Amino acid sequence: MPFPNTVHYGWPAGFPGAWAGQNPQRMVVPGANGFRAGAGGVTIAAFAWVQADGATVLNKPDATTPTAAPTGFVVRSQQGLGTRYLQENTMTIAQGFMVVLASGGDVFALATTASVTGQAVYASLSDGTLQCAAAGAAPTGTVDTGWTVAQGAAAGLPFIMTGPLAVARSTASSTSGTGN
Repeated sequence: MPFPNTVHYGWPAGFPGAWAGQNPQRMVVPGANGFRAGAGGVTIAAFAWVQADGATVLNKPDATTPTAAPTGFVVRSQQGLGTRYLQENTMTIAQGFMVVLASGGDVFALATTASVTGQAVYASLSDGTLQCAAAGAAPTGTVDTGWTVAQGAAAGLPFIMTGPLAVARSTASSTSGTGN
């Protein structure tokens, strides 16, 4: 690892891929074998897609569904990685390692565009990176994620985005006598 050559006088508001608060957090539930990073690894703080096998995760959609919405956002969540070959910090989860995908909640992220509160968050179909724009105005080569900007920032700086949470269960009464 090279010697640091920059001094930052203040901490950023948050770190990309980290939870921004303790509001409800929603995770994508994996199958019995969990989610694993595919060939080339998976970038943290980017959107990712579960591939056709149901376990492999990549920062691009499966070839059979090239314009599908991402499965979730890759959060910073690694447990028990105490190996010497991982001594240097990186924002890539190595191939074969566990991946955790968020499907809702408040997280810090980086976008290649400026983000303004209320804008929609879009994911690049080639690498899962984020771009922000008005709802319904997807930038070329992106897909709507269903997430929105909760606290904006300049391009390349951490902003907070919020993802959809579970839809509330219907409370309408049932006339069949079987419940909701």
